[in-house]
Amino acid sequence: MVSPLLAILASLAVILYCVGIKRNVIGAYEPRVEPLWSPWVRRSEFVTGLFEAAAVPAGLAVLVGTPFLPPVLRWFGAKIGRRTWIGTTYLTEFDLVDIGDDATIGTDVSLQTHLFEDRVMKMSTVTIKSGASVGTRTIVLYDAVVDNDVTLGSLSLLMKGEHLTPGTRWHGIPAQGATEASALDFDAIAAQRRGRHHRDTPETATKALH
Repeated sequence: MVSPLLAILASLAVILYCVGIKRNVIGAYEPRVEPLWSPWVRRSEFVTGLFEAAAVPAGLAVLVGTPFLPPVLRWFGAKIGRRTWIGTTYLTEFDLVDIGDDATIGTDVSLQTHLFEDRVMKMSTVTIKSGASVGTRTIVLYDAVVDNDVTLGSLSLLMKGEHLTPGTRWHGIPAQGATEASALDFDAIAAQRRGRHHRDTPETATKALH
């Protein structure tokens, strides 16, 4: 009984240490542009490296897909609503991530709040609004907005500055509006990620094959 408790306390200590480093070295992330060689970029990369090399393996990785991950990500500065399901730790500029209530962020999704362009680091917000669903291994670039009740399919790429209209379905690289003939059964995928029971139908199976 003592060993599991010690392991939990040790994991919590590592995570809190990383939170403290982030808050003291960076503070709160804001949209900005910095040259690659600037000291600020070095500090940001240090915080990112510490998060990925210490906080994630120490405890965040085992919290993926559980109700405990959103509160921990909030410690780092991410804005996360209620009743969310988050299956990833691939976010770095935490304060620039805004996830609404009842949203679903699939496994290994990357909420990419920065890019290096022509030796310049550019960062801005990624917004996932209430009820939206982002599929497995999808990448959402900065300044993009996935609006209310949007479904963005797996293995997609949402380009920077894109704003997806509420209630629509998208997939592909780059993401495009899904048609009845080509779309997967996004409703079924979203329901499965939220832990709801779903029963396949012949119509669903036919769509999946296409």
